[in-house]
This record gives sequence, structure tokens and C-alpha cells, in this order.
Amino acid sequence: MARDTRDRLVRVARDLVHGASLAEVSIDDICTAAGVHRGSLYHFFPSKEALGLAVLEANWALMRALLDEAFQAEVGPLERIDLFVRGFARNLELARERMGATPGCPLGGLTLELAAQPGPGRERAAAILDEWAGYFADAIREARARGQLDRAVDPGVAARRVLAYLQGMALLAKVHDQPAHVATAAEGVRLLLRPAS
Repeated sequence: MARDTRDRLVRVARDLVHGASLAEVSIDDICTAAGVHRGSLYHFFPSKEALGLAVLEANWALMRALLDEAFQAEVGPLERIDLFVRGFARNLELARERMGATPGCPLGGLTLELAAQPGPGRERAAAILDEWAGYFADAIREARARGQLDRAVDPGVAARRVLAYLQGMALLAKVHDQPAHVATAAEGVRLLLRPAS
């Protein structure tokens, strides 16, 4: 029962934060939507930041599942990145259908909010973004070893460039309410994998 309550709080907070921001969503909003008293929320989460971290972990678990699915596929390393981009776009399309508008990346806005203050939120946000970029770096390194990319391409730098580009495309998708902005990002990703001049 306690686990169900905690999970419900995280799920409700996740939906509310994804539709707005952590700053905009109040503890009362979350409690009302989850059908619990404030005391129940504070039993599991001593602060709003702690709840925000739980939402971040839930969002990362979903994103990591999408990454794992794409990057374990029996296709070439660059095609794995393409698969992820298509899956990411599809998730935004599904969120749009469910929420009525394109919410943007479930990690992007929240990591930005949590990173605004020193402490565990910033540290965890940085670690998640580094881990996410690591998927891209591994694929880029493999593509380079196979001769599919120039040896001058730095996998770490290129991976951060790809992640930043996808975050920007997710922002455009949200602003224009067009998940297709992310769906068309694969071509741009390939351009970012050229060596720096």
C-alpha cells in the first residue's frame, strides 16, 4: 500500500511537471491530483526537490529503456542513433495525444530546473545527461572504428553535440506543438558527426 502511494505521487507529479514545470506545480496540486494528504507526500519526500529527484529518476528510467531498445538493436552504430531519434519522436507524439500538446523532453526541462541550485539535484542531472551522452559516444566510437566516421571525430564531443541538438529540437517541438521536429532530426545528427574544422 505504501509503495502504491509513493508510486502514485511520482506518477502524478511526473505528469503535472511534464505539462508545466517543477516550479509551477505546487505540493497542493500534486496531493489533490494524487488524492493524498500533504502528510502522506512528506512521509515519502521530505522536500519538493526530493520529489523532483524521484520524478527525474522515473523519467530517466523511461528514457533509458528507449535508449536500451535502440542501442541493443542488431543494426549498425549510426542506425542505432537513428532508431533512438525515431523512438524519441514517437514518445513525444504519444505524449501529445495523451496530454493535448507536445510537452517536450521529459528530462530536458527538469534537469535544467534541478541544476539551477547546487546540491543533489544538479549532481544527478549532470550524471544522467553524461550517461545519456555515453550511449551516443559508444555508437560514435564504434562507427569510427568501422570506418563509417572520420577518425578525427571526437566521440565525447560529438555525443554532447548530438544530445544538445536533440534537446533543442525537443524544445522546438514543444514550442511549435510539432513532434515532427524531432522525427526529422536524424539528418541533422549525421551532419553533427563530421570532424571539427
